[in-house]
Amino acid sequence: MVMKNLKNLFLTPLRPAQIPKWIPIVLIILTLVGFSDATYLTIEHYQNEIPPCTIGGCESVLTSQYAVVAGLPISLIGAIYYLILTILLFIYLDFKREIFLRTALLVPVIGFLASAGLMFIMFFIIKSFCPYCAVSAIVSSSIFIISIYAIAKSRNNQAIQRL
Repeated sequence: MVMKNLKNLFLTPLRPAQIPKWIPIVLIILTLVGFSDATYLTIEHYQNEIPPCTIGGCESVLTSQYAVVAGLPISLIGAIYYLILTILLFIYLDFKREIFLRTALLVPVIGFLASAGLMFIMFFIIKSFCPYCAVSAIVSSSIFIISIYAIAKSRNNQAIQRL
């Protein structure tokens, strides 16, 4: 049942005309915020600096063994994720091809799951708080929620049109 629903999610075309026009714009704004945050942390990482942190947990989080995967800082992976989403959304706005919108609305599932896992690690394993990391998690979660809303809006209108 779950596999069938996932297959339908990826293969059922969206109807971009049914999705409110503000959604791609808001998603682009959010991806740019996420990209800026992740890029700042990446630059700080490669300069061997810890960004200023009023709460005091940034150093613990950003220098932990979980801050780097396969030799790449998590922040760089995040910056690439946000950049890919931004490009997909701009291509969709330029060419109006449904495949770019569908991809931009489905990829945030990965970002949301990664953010949830990283927040779990931050709070329960490292036991510190990094506000920069939290900003990225909030942005990623917001992108995910808006994407689910857009997909539901598109699908609900399709069901209504079939009647």
